[in-house]
Amino acid sequence: MNKDAELQELIHRSREISYRNFGRNINFYYTSNYFPAVSVTGSYCALNCRHCARVLIKRLTPATTPEELVRACLKFHEQGSVGVLITGGCTRDGRVPLHGFLDAIREIKERTDLILIAHTGIVGYDEAKGLKGVGIDGVCVDIVGSEETTKEIYGIELCPEDYEKTLKAFEKARIGNISPHLCVGLHYGRLRHESNALEIISSINPSNVVIIGLTNLVGTPMERIRITPGDLIEILCLTRIKFPGSYVSLGCARGKGELRAEIDKLAVEAGVNNVAVPTLSAYREAKKLNLKIREFKACCAVLPKQLKTE
Repeated sequence: MNKDAELQELIHRSREISYRNFGRNINFYYTSNYFPAVSVTGSYCALNCRHCARVLIKRLTPATTPEELVRACLKFHEQGSVGVLITGGCTRDGRVPLHGFLDAIREIKERTDLILIAHTGIVGYDEAKGLKGVGIDGVCVDIVGSEETTKEIYGIELCPEDYEKTLKAFEKARIGNISPHLCVGLHYGRLRHESNALEIISSINPSNVVIIGLTNLVGTPMERIRITPGDLIEILCLTRIKFPGSYVSLGCARGKGELRAEIDKLAVEAGVNNVAVPTLSAYREAKKLNLKIREFKACCAVLPKQLKTE
């Protein structure tokens, strides 16, 4: 069997599992002003990852003190936002420094009905318990399955056990929505860490596994590198097969232009549950397959049960 035929077989298996467990439905998510992202470190990140080079963090709303975070979230709430992604740059040990913002998160939850998702980096149990205690609605963490990839791309030394301990800390803290992210092609566009990343994720029962792809950001050392749509879809299908009862989402980072459109078409064909900022190609494929489309104004890390259908 050639590679194209193998991929089609995977797509078929993935779709059958999805329809069996979730029905012929698909959820399209839109972020924009509905679900803005706030950086608790402003434009600062101690890392200088080869795929990002601090480009992404400069696009976020800065809120570097607890008071600024509360003000920003109250403003977003007044403007009609559904929720906020609380994130930031990493420290040298791969953590997003959220510990000083717990009281602010509690205040935001008490004063608004915003859905708050934390993008955390590496955490321990005490930090996970702290987030749970102040009412966080969900957590995201990027999972890298290879020490070589972490060292080469992130420039730091983290081992798979660090990611596994983080996921288990969230589970032990009983956070209701754990949505690990897996970036396909992170190692210079090639498949390298992904299969082991799925093994790490399988140390818990994830609510939602978010598949993203290396995006060629201008101004980064990897701006000329493109992923192969088939590689991303292969990992997405393997994710569905490995986690039949968890949501599988196609995250907003997944390339541009025709590449993005091809990924969307194949992902919908493979029975993906959630698509962030879908292309016209995603809509066309969903209608072709006669799927029921639901639309949400939120980040795709938010579970449908946490949202109101538009």
